[in-house]
Order: sequence, then structure tokens, then C-alpha cells
Amino acid sequence: MAKRDGKRAATKKSIKILSLLLLAVAFVITCLSVIAAAIPEYYDVNIGEVSPYTIYAPQDVVDKAATEALRDSARASVQAVYRIDSNSIATCLDGAEAFFEALGALRTEAEMLRPADAAETLTSEGWSELLTAEQTAELCAKTVPALEDSQLYAVLGANASEVQLMKDLVLPKLETALSAGLSAEGLATVKATCMQEVNATTSLTAGIKDVAGMVIDAYMQPTLVMDEAATAQAQEEAAAAIDPVTIEKGEAIVQRGTVLSTAQYAILSELALVKGEQNSLPVAFGAALVLLIAFTLFTLYLFYYRTTVFYDTKRMIILVVFTVLTMLLALLCSTLDFRMTPALIAIMLTALLVCPRVALAQSGLLAVALGLMASGSGTVPLGTESFMMLTSTLAAGVASVFALRRTQSRAALIAAGAIGGAAASLCVVAVMLMAGEALLSLFAGIGWTLGSCMLATLLVVGSLSIWESLFDVATTARLSELSNTNHPLLKQLMVEAPGTYQHSIMVAALAEAAAERIGADPLLARVGALFHDVGKLRRPLYFKENQKGGENIHDTLPPLESAQTIIAHQKDGVTLLTRYKLPSAVIRIAAEHHGNSLMTYFYHKAKQAEGDKVQIKNFRYSGNRPSTKESAIVMMADSCEAAVRSLGDTSRDKVEEMVHKVIYGKMTDSDNMMTNAPLTLAEFTEIEKSFIKTFGGIMHDRIEYPDLTEVKK
Repeated sequence: MAKRDGKRAATKKSIKILSLLLLAVAFVITCLSVIAAAIPEYYDVNIGEVSPYTIYAPQDVVDKAATEALRDSARASVQAVYRIDSNSIATCLDGAEAFFEALGALRTEAEMLRPADAAETLTSEGWSELLTAEQTAELCAKTVPALEDSQLYAVLGANASEVQLMKDLVLPKLETALSAGLSAEGLATVKATCMQEVNATTSLTAGIKDVAGMVIDAYMQPTLVMDEAATAQAQEEAAAAIDPVTIEKGEAIVQRGTVLSTAQYAILSELALVKGEQNSLPVAFGAALVLLIAFTLFTLYLFYYRTTVFYDTKRMIILVVFTVLTMLLALLCSTLDFRMTPALIAIMLTALLVCPRVALAQSGLLAVALGLMASGSGTVPLGTESFMMLTSTLAAGVASVFALRRTQSRAALIAAGAIGGAAASLCVVAVMLMAGEALLSLFAGIGWTLGSCMLATLLVVGSLSIWESLFDVATTARLSELSNTNHPLLKQLMVEAPGTYQHSIMVAALAEAAAERIGADPLLARVGALFHDVGKLRRPLYFKENQKGGENIHDTLPPLESAQTIIAHQKDGVTLLTRYKLPSAVIRIAAEHHGNSLMTYFYHKAKQAEGDKVQIKNFRYSGNRPSTKESAIVMMADSCEAAVRSLGDTSRDKVEEMVHKVIYGKMTDSDNMMTNAPLTLAEFTEIEKSFIKTFGGIMHDRIEYPDLTEVKK
């Protein structure tokens, strides 16, 4: 016993080391994939030199130089914004009023210079003769602008009403033109128009019209001035309306053989693509450290909480293969768009082929890895892109795994993938809204995320049968297909061995209900029960349930031959199931449903005929004792069904007594077929209760119908 325990411990230790090595391989490949995507290639280039490379943008980047050039052009195209200067209007109007007041004062002063014997009214010529040069110059200087001599004489020679008419004509025109806003460019046109109106007036002399023209020319000035603040604001608004010039991911920044410009160098520098300007070691080391922590936590979870997976080499290989495959595909997808993720391939296949809870933990691991990988698509490590991928991958994985919990068909896998894709899309939208992305960007994000999730789901559905066969895993979907009685072996069993077929259907009902009651796999138990006796197809008439009439072929055969023929059905079943490529879990049930039990009837019959010469080993089945819950349940269901069917009295008490006897016998007889079965005493009790309940439903009492011939009489 100690030697056997030591061997088991050594085997367990070897499996543990192998599992750790497999996870180490996954860690290394994941690290390399993340670093390759997150850290760009660096280029040795300089401004003004010919570039030996064609350099493509690893992510979308704004061409600042081109954008600023377009915005400068937009600013220059904006016309200046003008406003009417009220101060200028007031200054001009006040100046004109002052001119006319000075003109009135001038006329009064001139009257005082006129001699008493002068005529009552002097003409302009009279005034020119009367006034000395000194007096003329003094009077002309009293107005602003100063009058010319001829203009002075015209004003002095005009009567008061004519001067007032000139004033009434000039001042309104000035006020109207100035208040409407005069630009420097339109000033000459407005002056010319006003002079035409003045010249058209017949009530004024030519000299007075000349004075009016002088006033208009002097005080009609531009009143529109440029509003610098409004102009600057308009220029900035025009510049802001220019969309940034974006170099999209995958677009060439620099063509090989061209001279590198300052603007191109600035873009390369911003993207951290210039060799020598950036140190990638801290980023790579940090990413590796984060992944090491994630893989360590994942390993501890498997070791302490999922030991059945950790110490199962096949399932660990499946887990690592899918993780590595997903990271390599993610590295390829990152060249298209960081939101295109194949994560659901690994998560859904792990949930189907390994364990749903391990798939949930794997969702967290892949979320961290893909989040780090997406940092290569952003301007800073662990930015918006990383957060988006981390949350969306985690949401997609968790949602799809929960949706797969009750999946019974391959078609339902697509619905699970759609649910996962919808959850991921919601996370993407939420992050993009927080980042202030435009509406069009939101639709693009949903398209990439949901599209990649659905593509991953279709790949899962399309390749699931390949993985099932390659790794020999009995998934729920595969078992669901096998439980269909249209399978060729079951159809053949129904035609060639109808008794065995009915027996298998009964055993399947018993096994499925019992497995569900104790938390085992009811679908596996049902399928195992349906196929456990297909080996009887080789010689169906050698088994009592298929014999018609009272003849029994074993009555004419030696006990050893009868025993060997019946014992062979277990091995023949394994051969048939292997030929039809059924899962090993189902084949195991068929190989173990009799274990290495003794064929007591034929053994004792041989003992009676031959005595002690009979070797007991020739009357034993060659299989192993049940090693799984489902296999043990099928063995007990098989024996109970045969025993209960042999009862003449199928009352509830008799059935209960027989079921208890059979199950108790499997546990306590000299061979003890349940020594390797992972069942507790409580579970044996629950199995017994389940069998009794199922038999109660199958073998219920029926009413006895009267003889119809007697009723007619």
C-alpha cells in the first residue's frame, strides 16, 4: 500500500511540474505578444536626411504642422470685423456745429468793420473791396477749417437765410452718413453723392456751395473701425472649424528615399518612433511584471480551487493551447484595430472543453493581457485604449460564460457569443463617451467590437467538433447530439436487439435522474447508459432480453462458452464505440459498466459440472471497476433495471427491496465494485432514492380493462 501511495505521489508531482511548465510557456508567449504589440519599432532618422525606411503610423496621429497651416489659412481668409465708432461721430458732428457757430460769429464781427455810410447790403465784391488783407486773413482764421478769401467774401455777401439753408442742408447729411457707418474705402463715394445733392440745390450760390463742400470734406470722416477682439474671435472660430489632419493607422508617414522634413520628424517623435529618444525597457519590464502577477494569481486559483483541472494534463494542455492561440491571433488583429479581439475563442472553448469557472478566471487574465497590448494603440501606456480593452474583454468573457451554462446545442453558442459581444460593446461605448468621442467613433467602436466577437463565436462553432475530436472531450453539445436516438448504433440496436435497446432506454432514464440528483453530469450518464450495451450487437440472441419464446441458447452451451460470450459484449462495445469515435468518457462507461465482476450463475453452473477444476478468472469480466460517478451510476442502474425487470411482482415494496439489495451488494460484496468510485455514502443513498422514484414513474399501476367481448354480450 505504501509503495502504491508513493507511486501516486510521484505521479501527482510530475503532473504538477508539467502543469507549471505549460503555464510558464503560456506566460512567455503572452509576454512576447504583448511587448511586440505595445512597443513600436524605432527608426534611426534625422531631419534633412534621406530616410532609408518607409515608416507607417502604428496608430492614428494628428499632423500638427499640416493642421496648423490649414488653420492659418482659415484665419487669413476671415474678413475684419468692423464697428461704428460713436466717438468719431460725435467729434465730426461737434466740429461741424462749431464751424457754423464760428461762421455766425465771423459775420457779426465783419458787420462791425463796415463803415456807417456803407450800403445796407454788400455783395461779395463789395466785401473784398472793403476789407483789408489783414482783416481778411484774421476773419478767415476764425473757422476750422479756415476759409479761403473767396469763400469768406461769399459768406459775408450771403444773407442769413442762405447761410442757415446751407447749415440745414449739410448737418443732416453729415449725421446720416456718419451714423450709418463710413468705411475708408466708401468715404469718397459718399462725399461725392452728398456734393451732388448740394450742387443740385438752386437756392445756394456757388460760393456757399463751395463752403458746404469744404465742411463735408472736412467733417465727413470714416466712422467704421476694426473690432480687434471680434476679428480675433472670428479668426479663431474659423481655425477651430478646421478638422485636424490625421494620419491614420497603417498610413505612411515617411516614404523610403525621401528627405525627412521637420514636420515628419515631429510626428515620429510624438509617436516615440525615433531611435534614441525613447527607452522601451521600462515599458517592457512593467508589462512583463503585470503579466507575471496575473499569471501567478491564475496559477494559484487553479492550484487551490480547481485542482481537478490543474492535475489533469489534457485539460491543462487545452487551456494553454487556447490561451497561446488567442494571444497570437490578438497580435495579428492589433495590426488592423486594437478593438478587434479574438478573446472569445479561448474563453468559450475553455468553458466548453475545460471548465466554465476556469474560463471566468481566464477572462480576467486575457483582459489584462489585451489591455496591455492595446496600449500600443494609444498615446500613453495604460490609457483609454487599454482601459477599453480590459473592461470589454472581461465583460464579453463573463457574459458569454454565463450564457453558456445551460447550452445544450451548437446553435445556442451563437446566442452566447452575441450576448458577450453586446456586453463588450456597452463597455466600449461607455469608455468612449467618457473620453468625449464623436458619435461616428462610437458606431465604429461598436462595429469592431461586436463584429470581432461574432466572428470569434462563428470560429468556435465551426471548429468545436475538431477540438472535441482532437482532445477527446465530451462537451454538452456533443453529448446532446449523441443522446439523439437517431445515432446509427442506437438505430441498429433498436432493430437487431430490441430488448437490449429498451433496457438501455430504461437504464438511461435511471442514470440521468440519479446523476442530476447528486450533482454529477446527467447528460454524460444518459449517453453512457444508451451506449453501454452496444457490444451485444455482435451476438444479440445470446442475451435473454432479445430471445423470443421459451428457448434459451445457453441451455445447449457449456457454461464457460456462455460466460465468455456474454463477457465479450463489454469488450465488443468498446471496440464499436471506438470505431464510431465516441468520446472516451462514454467509452469508459461502457468498459466499466460490469467492472471485473463475476458471472455468478455460469460460474456455479460450471462448478456443479466440473468441480474445483473451474478457474474463477475465466468467469470474470475483464473491465476496470467504475472510476467516475457517472460510470458507477450506470453500473448500478444497469443491475437494478435487470433485477427489477426479473421480478414478477413490481409493487413498490418489492422494487424498493430489490433496488436496495442491488446497490448494497455493489458496495459490500466480496468484489466491492465501488472501491474506485468517487461516491460518498450520502450519494449512494440519494442514488437509491432516485432509482426508486424513477421506477415508480415507469412501473406505475394500470387499471384492468374488462373483456370487451363479454361487454358486448
